Amino acid sequence: MKHLIYTLLIAVGMISIMASPCKAQQYYFGFSWNTALPMGSTSDYIGKYSVRGAGIEWGGFVKPQVSLGLNIGWNVFYEAKDRNTYNFEGGTAITGTPYNYINAIPIIAKAHYYFKEPKGEVMVPYLSLGLGTTWQKENTYFGINGFYRDGWMFGLFPELGLVYKINPLSGINFNVRYNYNFETDQVNELSYLGFNIGFVYRY
Repeated sequence: MKHLIYTLLIAVGMISIMASPCKAQQYYFGFSWNTALPMGSTSDYIGKYSVRGAGIEWGGFVKPQVSLGLNIGWNVFYEAKDRNTYNFEGGTAITGTPYNYINAIPIIAKAHYYFKEPKGEVMVPYLSLGLGTTWQKENTYFGINGFYRDGWMFGLFPELGLVYKINPLSGINFNVRYNYNFETDQVNELSYLGFNIGFVYRY
């Protein structure tokens, strides 16, 4: 929970900067379809590519090539593993086919740098760095029996993207984001590469 509080404090600070007089030159709002490829130890639990995800983002430009934003996302991972005998904490062993699920809701405070000034270009590449927290819930089912763990984790979210402008106020946004969330005493490390495409509107 402390990770959520820290993220919200960062977000409040960013909103205060954008809301102060003459700071935000333009605001934007976007939504996206988020797909993801599990990485690292996460791929040992679920290795299957996920197409179930979504995201929304709101922010503003503090300089012609710099913007700050807040992103909230959602990704669902699922995979049925091979039938085998699996050992769990506490000495429990179960033989069967496990069905593994992960639900992840990242909340990210982001800073973007655009390699070209967005107002004057059709295609604008950008780089961003995000700090935040993710709520993760892991479920494993053997038939009607199941186990789960959940909790909040601190995360780092570097991103590389491209905005293709449809008109002066809107465009298509594509980005690749590495989502790395640190292990806690409640949940395991969560690592995945996100491929996200969506629509962005500036006002």
